Amino acid sequence: MIPGRGPRARTLHVLLVGLSVLLGGACRKQAPPAPWNAEAARRGRSLFQRGMSARDTPLVGLLGPERIELSGSVAACARCHTPSGRGSQEGGVDVPDIRPEALRHPRPRASVDVEDRSRPAYGRDTLLRAITEGLSSSGRPLGTTMPRYVLGSAEREELLAYLEKLGETPDPGITPTTLTVGAALPLEGRLGEAGQDVAQVLRAAFEEVNAEGGIFRRRLELVVEDDSAPHGPAPTPGGPDATTRLLERGVLALVGNPREGSPPSDALLRREGTPLVLPISIGEQAAGSDSPIFFLYPEEPTQARLVVQHLAREEEHLLRHHPLAVVRTEDAAGLAWARAAREEALRRELPAPVEVSSRDGTAEPGALQRLRQTPPPAILYAGPPTGLRALLETLESWKLETRVYAPARLAEPSAVTGGPLPVFFVYPPGVDAREEHLRAFAAFLERHHLRPRHVAFQLGAYAASRVLVEALRRSGADVTRADLMLRLEELRDFETGVTPPVTFGVNRRVGVQGAQLVRLDAVSGRLEAASAWIPLSP
Repeated sequence: MIPGRGPRARTLHVLLVGLSVLLGGACRKQAPPAPWNAEAARRGRSLFQRGMSARDTPLVGLLGPERIELSGSVAACARCHTPSGRGSQEGGVDVPDIRPEALRHPRPRASVDVEDRSRPAYGRDTLLRAITEGLSSSGRPLGTTMPRYVLGSAEREELLAYLEKLGETPDPGITPTTLTVGAALPLEGRLGEAGQDVAQVLRAAFEEVNAEGGIFRRRLELVVEDDSAPHGPAPTPGGPDATTRLLERGVLALVGNPREGSPPSDALLRREGTPLVLPISIGEQAAGSDSPIFFLYPEEPTQARLVVQHLAREEEHLLRHHPLAVVRTEDAAGLAWARAAREEALRRELPAPVEVSSRDGTAEPGALQRLRQTPPPAILYAGPPTGLRALLETLESWKLETRVYAPARLAEPSAVTGGPLPVFFVYPPGVDAREEHLRAFAAFLERHHLRPRHVAFQLGAYAASRVLVEALRRSGADVTRADLMLRLEELRDFETGVTPPVTFGVNRRVGVQGAQLVRLDAVSGRLEAASAWIPLSP
């Protein structure tokens, strides 16, 4: 006890000492917080939303006591916390809000959920501990549904930088009043008219949406960049292609691009996590399971697989003793068609097809002689229309009745002879109920004073606009690119009004899985059904 001082004096002394310590600490110069790193946050966005680092290495999380490894898009934080970070309900589990305004404040009371106990505010270190060790800011273990992420030093800095501003900055192409979508279209050259038709259809479809109030009171705006062959005009020689220029301008998504193969800008789409909705494919396409590109119809090699599946179901016994034949060009498209047919035949334990190659699609008579000696049950053709006609004329001169199957892009009067030989085209849109579809689409064109010129392109653009608008509506007012991807993956049996029902999935990037065999009336040019709808087997 201090002499001459009562309890009240001692209490006052303690308070004064504490106050002096507090004031002394406050007077000391505080180290300023580290400045926010915008470039690191941009890279962290890819980790959070796509589960891929900026260095194209997958994010890895370990789940539960068994430490089950999750990787890539399956491990992406946005899968459960949503792209905005607001949280969700995943498998009956309440996933918390992880936006900065939620994490920076302490939680004074526990709720019913045992994982939602009282806790202090999160700081940088405790947030990193929660991500990598699964411990909350109070030190309690988080639930087993929260993966324990394996992060290198660079990935830690990038993810923390992104989380620091999560939900505060909208994705490109989003303002309070507009949603800007891009289209890379050929406006000149061989496909110039078709590209212009696509632009007109997309704009007309968006006009109708805007006339009804837009998407959550935001207007849809279309920005077009010229992608004329081979790479579209660029500001400097060797400059960026149209897709890259659109991303540099800042668009939420791309829609309806006519394209062939996989241009280099696809890597940028993947890196930025920018959806490309229903490009109009000309020839081959690349549809990876986690790609941001969503296709409407299967590519031509997949159509070759479908033909083999159909023939195997119809005439398996015949095909076991008499192999199919493939007549194809030596280019990438012809080789891919033949490879798909061969792989599907071998997968079904059928003999490998006999291959006849040519440079321009017209096989040399000598090369076809072996088909004359042992006629195959059917021939799968991949090449130009002139080569198909030459093949048919040769088979008819030999009086062979071998069936011929080809992609629907060859279904034009110049490619067929009008003779008795059965020629079937693989047509993913199908012709069943097509009259009704075409009447509705014709009414749409008439409303907007558009002419039906390149109808296949126009139908594809209309279907693309319908799919995009549906996914945007499902994304809600807080749309992001990642959320748009998730909503596209959730589409099931969606009716575009002009195509078969469209279904996507986490590992499915082609909306229509099947086709119909059709025949072409050489006089009228009309396509007529030659089979029921054929679903594509896995």
